[in-house]
Amino acid sequence: MQLFRVAVVGAGPAGYFAAQALQGLQSDDLKFAIDMIEKLPTPWGLVRSGVAPDHPKIKSVS
Repeated sequence: MQLFRVAVVGAGPAGYFAAQALQGLQSDDLKFAIDMIEKLPTPWGLVRSGVAPDHPKIKSVS
């Protein structure tokens, strides 16, 4: 089994989806240890303050 340590910088929607994609790739032979790093005291970036109307999928993060 290979274990990869990954740092996702930014806990907004893009960081969340990147971590989710890596988790989806995991198998018995491939594992990821994922750390999310965020400079703000709360995660989710624009989801907390507003999302553009042409990006409705982003709202599904919360």
